[in-house]
Amino acid sequence: MEPAVRSEIGAIAKKPMTSPPIDAVGEEILRNILLRLPNMASLVNAALACKRWRRAASDPAILRRFLPLRCPPLAGFILSDRVDSVPYRCPNLYFVPTTTTNARRPNLASAAADCDIFFEDLPEIDAGEAGHGTGCDEWRLRGCDGGRLLLSRGWGGFELAVYDPLARTAVSFSAPRLLRGSFFKVRYAIVVDDADASFRVIGLDGDMHFAVFSSRTGEWALFDLAAELYRFNNSDAMRAGGGRFVYWRSNTKKHMYGDNEERILLLDIATMGWTVAVAPFPAGESYCVADMAEHGGLCLVSSKEQRL
Repeated sequence: MEPAVRSEIGAIAKKPMTSPPIDAVGEEILRNILLRLPNMASLVNAALACKRWRRAASDPAILRRFLPLRCPPLAGFILSDRVDSVPYRCPNLYFVPTTTTNARRPNLASAAADCDIFFEDLPEIDAGEAGHGTGCDEWRLRGCDGGRLLLSRGWGGFELAVYDPLARTAVSFSAPRLLRGSFFKVRYAIVVDDADASFRVIGLDGDMHFAVFSSRTGEWALFDLAAELYRFNNSDAMRAGGGRFVYWRSNTKKHMYGDNEERILLLDIATMGWTVAVAPFPAGESYCVADMAEHGGLCLVSSKEQRL
């Protein structure tokens, strides 16, 4: 029913209709409003306001920018002495909380204090190939991402588990037969989807094979790769700064016959495409790879004498 007002002479005049203030918001302003919402639940609520907002909130371009801007807070760093005889011997681990954990985020500090960083409360999992008393039945940390720890056990590191140190729950599975037959040690990487906590584990041997395990399907997908993987079989991979890439460092620092050229093996987890890049600095420098959209994509962050 249209609103009405009474005039001075007693006649009823129709009040002109005006557009709701929400319709006056321009497209660019609307996108900026949506990108500033605190979490995904708020974005869903905004999508229910009207059809126009629903179209904007479901725009893939908005979603691609929304999620990276809300990466989980960093509680700390896990340091390892990276012993050379792995996976046959477990390295020592150290947890260093971030400097802002206690000062500005007391809730984060409490969560970090309660977190089972060293997986001491890992649920009991059948020993399988890792015979008790052999020194290989201990779990070893192989990677971490999105608050999940990737662990392996056994002579070849073929028994795997992804552990949530806050909930103290684990998903266990085994490496596929394709990787078990490799002469080289299998190296792993874990990538967690912050949207639904699902994860993928990438296994890479030193031949020409790699496999990807998905928690959504519970299965491995097998691939062939034409690359000199033996150059990257001395260390596990890391995720490039929360982005869509994982990377392996070459064996330059650890192989007695390695050359002076530092190479980086990159996997785009969106396309499953591989790239080998040469680092623009001398071999031996410490570095990491970050996927930073605000700086045009992949960036190398190196340190020399503990200085960035």
